Amino acid sequence: MNLSRRAFLGNSAALAAGIGFSDMSHAATQIVATTYPGSFDEAFKGVVGPAFAKSSGGSVSFTPLLGVDQIGKIQASRNAPPFDVVLFDEGPLVPAIESGVLEKFPAEKSKGFADIPQAFRHPDGYAPVITVQLIGIAYNPKKVKTPPTSWEDLWKPEYKGRVGITGLGSSLGTAFMVEIAKMNGGSETNIEPAFEAMKKLLPNVGAIAASPGALAALFQQGEIDIAFNYWNNVALLAAKGVDIAFASPKTGAVAVRSSAQIVKNNQAPKLVLDYLDAVMSFEVQKALEASPWVMMPTNKNVPLTGANLTVAKSVDDLVAKSVLLDWTKFQPLRGEWITRFTKEVRI
Repeated sequence: MNLSRRAFLGNSAALAAGIGFSDMSHAATQIVATTYPGSFDEAFKGVVGPAFAKSSGGSVSFTPLLGVDQIGKIQASRNAPPFDVVLFDEGPLVPAIESGVLEKFPAEKSKGFADIPQAFRHPDGYAPVITVQLIGIAYNPKKVKTPPTSWEDLWKPEYKGRVGITGLGSSLGTAFMVEIAKMNGGSETNIEPAFEAMKKLLPNVGAIAASPGALAALFQQGEIDIAFNYWNNVALLAAKGVDIAFASPKTGAVAVRSSAQIVKNNQAPKLVLDYLDAVMSFEVQKALEASPWVMMPTNKNVPLTGANLTVAKSVDDLVAKSVLLDWTKFQPLRGEWITRFTKEVRI
């Protein structure tokens, strides 16, 4: 018999409490939640974990993974999933819902749902958006003297070997490719012009990172001078003293909405809801909005402060002037795009 991590934890809890196997779910004191590699993982471990422990008496173990990897792991073990809560951007959320591995959000039982505006509530009743990630151009201000104003700046010959990119396994890479396609006559479903543009970009590419977090770290290592990336990754490194800055392209930065979703067959429904309420709470979102995390809040009572005010006056202002992609249009095509990108975009 293959004793899974969940069975081991549950059985240990049951034995320690002197209760039967059938009562294991009631004895659970820990949940497993995914984050994204990089600043997301640091922020959730530093802020969300302690706040959740304080408010619920439970604990959370964080696993940093990209969205596409999370879906595969859940599908492979539906009856005993490796995670209780998963973090999804808009793209991976589409197939996750379609595959039937997620539960809808029990809004009527939630303490924090009332503070989340309608724009961040899922139309089909799944968990709401907990943060908005902004995609723009990251650059080293000591090497790139004039702040970039367009995605096209990455193709400038002076950046030969100094551009960083990431693949389409991340929402960051996918959003960038869609924007490049649109810039070159394509659309959200016609990405061919983006692949043609990437062939011309390759001489400038110095590194292809595995994730947005790894891409941001390349600035810290001095391996690249310019790249597309998330605002919060840039701000976190800047707060640590790294030579890095952020610019929104003239066409508008891309806003990606992220949500923490409930996995079906999780072992601790009460703790899962407590966790989501903690993430949506004023205290946690205020702490995540502050330096060094500078994550965009979705709780309507949390104002933007500090570095976030350099990119938007408020969350409403951010959404109004940012590019919002319709992920439902191209998510079904994404698997093919990922495979093609892996084969064709190499250095």
